[in-house]
Amino acid sequence: MKHHYSLAFVIGLFASPGFAGGLSDPIIPAPLPPALVEVPFDWYIGLQAGIGSGDVTPELVTTDFPAVDMEGPFYGLHAGVQRSFGAFTAGIELDYNTSNVDLEDSGTDVVVEVDTLAHLKLRAGGNLGPAFVYGTAGLAYADLVIEPLGAPLDLTDTAPFYGLGADVMVSQSISVGGEVLVHSFEDMDDSGVDVEFTTAMLRVSFHF
Repeated sequence: MKHHYSLAFVIGLFASPGFAGGLSDPIIPAPLPPALVEVPFDWYIGLQAGIGSGDVTPELVTTDFPAVDMEGPFYGLHAGVQRSFGAFTAGIELDYNTSNVDLEDSGTDVVVEVDTLAHLKLRAGGNLGPAFVYGTAGLAYADLVIEPLGAPLDLTDTAPFYGLGADVMVSQSISVGGEVLVHSFEDMDDSGVDVEFTTAMLRVSFHF
């Protein structure tokens, strides 16, 4: 009789929920989702130098103020921030430029002095290995003096610009590149003078 009770106890034990179907399978926790990797912002500062060329056209062309060409060196500094989204990078940049010589047309006596050329840029483009190839557009501010045979004109104005550029990382913190920007100041400072020119600059930037 005791053997029957012992057998019934063992059968009941294995028939209980904890032992149903034999030993229960181990509980494996669900895998956690991969942690999101935050892409840091890329801050940078740098220098640029190059050349600008274009033309100055008064609304009323006279012998005292003819249409003239302008060409000469420019240099300045820049600072910006950008962020990569896979193969795409976008950012914003400010720069300041000036020219240390009079941009004089060799065929006339008109002199153009560019005291300030500044840009607020939006830059966006693709990452090709260590290179960032981009298009840029934004707002340009210019302060220049035009000296025809009459009284000098001191003109300041803003106008949209656009261009193309590329930066290549040559180390973990330094990039070199180039940029071409096209400017068009129509009726600059309500003077009746159109100023159109293009700048081509070489750039060096330090990233941190």
